[in-house]
Amino acid sequence: MAYTSFSSIQMQQNQSINTQQPVALKQGQVFHGTIKQLFPDNQAEVQLGGHRFMAKLEVPMQAGNAHYFQVTGIEPDLQLKVVSGPINQTGTLTQQINQLLDSMQLPKTSEMQQIAAYFLKENVPMSKEQLTQAEQLVKQLPAGITMKDALQALQKIIDLKMPMQQDTFQALIQGGMKEGFTQTLDALRQLLQQDTSLSPAVREKLLQQLQLLAKPFETETGGAILAKIIQSLTDANASPTDKNILIQMLKEVGILPKNANIFNWTTNAMQGPSVSNFNSLGQLLQQIQMATPKEAVVLIQQLQTAITKNDNLTDTQKAELQQILTKFNAGQTSQQTLQTLVKDVQGQLGRMSQTHFTEPSTTQLLQNIQPGSQKDMPEFIAQLKGSIESQSLMSAPQKEALINTLANSTQQSMQVLVKELHGQLMKVFSQIAEQQPFKTDEQNITAKQHLMTLMNVANATDDMKLRELTQIASKSAEPFIQQLVSQAEQNVHNAIDSKALESAMKQTLQHLGLSYEAKLLNKTADIQQLAGQLKPQLLSLLQDPSASDTTKAVAEQIVARMNGMQYLSGENGPQHQIIMQIPLEFFGRKTDATLQWNGRMKDDGKIDADYARVLFYLQLNSLQETVIDMQVQSRVVTVTIYNEKNQLKELAEPLKNALKKGLLSHDYQLSGVFMKKFAENQPMKSTLTAKNSKDDNGGVDIRI
Repeated sequence: MAYTSFSSIQMQQNQSINTQQPVALKQGQVFHGTIKQLFPDNQAEVQLGGHRFMAKLEVPMQAGNAHYFQVTGIEPDLQLKVVSGPINQTGTLTQQINQLLDSMQLPKTSEMQQIAAYFLKENVPMSKEQLTQAEQLVKQLPAGITMKDALQALQKIIDLKMPMQQDTFQALIQGGMKEGFTQTLDALRQLLQQDTSLSPAVREKLLQQLQLLAKPFETETGGAILAKIIQSLTDANASPTDKNILIQMLKEVGILPKNANIFNWTTNAMQGPSVSNFNSLGQLLQQIQMATPKEAVVLIQQLQTAITKNDNLTDTQKAELQQILTKFNAGQTSQQTLQTLVKDVQGQLGRMSQTHFTEPSTTQLLQNIQPGSQKDMPEFIAQLKGSIESQSLMSAPQKEALINTLANSTQQSMQVLVKELHGQLMKVFSQIAEQQPFKTDEQNITAKQHLMTLMNVANATDDMKLRELTQIASKSAEPFIQQLVSQAEQNVHNAIDSKALESAMKQTLQHLGLSYEAKLLNKTADIQQLAGQLKPQLLSLLQDPSASDTTKAVAEQIVARMNGMQYLSGENGPQHQIIMQIPLEFFGRKTDATLQWNGRMKDDGKIDADYARVLFYLQLNSLQETVIDMQVQSRVVTVTIYNEKNQLKELAEPLKNALKKGLLSHDYQLSGVFMKKFAENQPMKSTLTAKNSKDDNGGVDIRI
């Protein structure tokens, strides 16, 4: 993505932004400055760019002259040494650069002259050692990296007071790029497939993680495929041959047991829950409540694991729940203390979420019932009726049909009722999983997870089996399966909304492992889960002597890009900047999305949601190069979209009301949406040199 095309954004902001930051000079640095005023005892006011400061000169100078100064001391006062005679301000930039290089006894190579010219123009103080190191770095630029990118990265190294080293330099270059992430990941995938020197286990694990990044909706597609398979298996008109192929596919991924066939597959699904089939915290708590202290030992261990793997809880919430469970002592626990323990966990969950964790879902109730005593029928029917009525995934007609089944069950045995309800629920949830793959119910359970529970799959929240189902079905040579996969993908594609995209972006960031190092410090973090993320696997690959140099080079490039995002994100007093590059792929379409957020922190250290600026840099399939600039001032939102397409304004008009309503639901007011084109051939600064400031209204601005 060419940086110059964003210059119009910068030009509209420059007049109102104060980009001056305090200068922190270090001993040995050289800078171009002007003596503004002289004072007794060789004290002088010196100007560096837009900054003025007091310093002590080694020898008397003349006010108004410009020199190259070297910092010889910073304590107790700033002390400067003149390293060049008075500079002719009317002289050419080349003459000034040559004078600087002569005074510092540096070679006049092409690279050194470009570095010196850039630092001189940007008023960046630098030492002789830094210039020498910078020259060596730019002499080894990788293919595709421009000198402009390199110079901006060098400036950032000095601004951040980081060592002038190759790994830091590459990280800042890669972190500042706005495209190419998906291509680099693709290149790594191809190299891993060809690199026979790697152990199969290492290669497979990395390829699996790359697959998670490349197919963010693979689980939902698997759920839609499962729904279509169930519909085919229950279709009396489907051929036995096709049904056998589908049964074999479900057996291959472990959704059905090895002894399943077209005649007994529903019986297998109704054989009662496996020990590890308790896929919600509420269900486990119900089991613990009814268990003896001895039986509770295993159940509490399962609950601890379920809490650790629950994506809906934060690390802090997980730690709080685990702390409650540490009170459990198998040798000293009575039934009463066990009830207290369950009550404490339920209370904590209730405070954490509006979700009623204590109530098992309809499918869980059905799977937990042991068909036997007829005297339990009234209680069973009452529980099922309540759960069906509160099931937000179902439509009113679907609920009515199920409740009618319950109302007509008085003369049936428990076994017959369970079988009839099981079939109805399979039909209902297969329809929902096909048409609404992303929607969750009041317990945050999707239709595909309900289907997995009805199929008696252990760990129904584990997405791996559905991913495997998608992969196996996609590779099938059978025309009817290819048609089934195509229909499932189309259903998922049609159902994608803002929440689905948000979920995909979160999953992508998690799979990349951008915050891997930070999470290692968290004692409650699942180390095994962290180790499976892409970044730690790549770091391990770089230490693997069996990996080829080519594979390592691409892996190093990806790690550098991830590190660069972290270097470019950070705090500056009350201001905070976050830069994230997210490689996204949806049904074969690849997009590099870069998000740049700039805001301020409140006194309590939390983000101030009233003031912020967010920029999205996008390379879209139809709209091509696009920048979305969103400014928030006192919860009033202004959106400016930069794009070259003339019809964009007309296309966006119908969406404004939805945007306005969406923002209003979060207590934000939409000021306006504006469409602009990029201005060409204007001076431009990239993210690497972005500077922030607080404007007169207390808001936040950012210079791109």
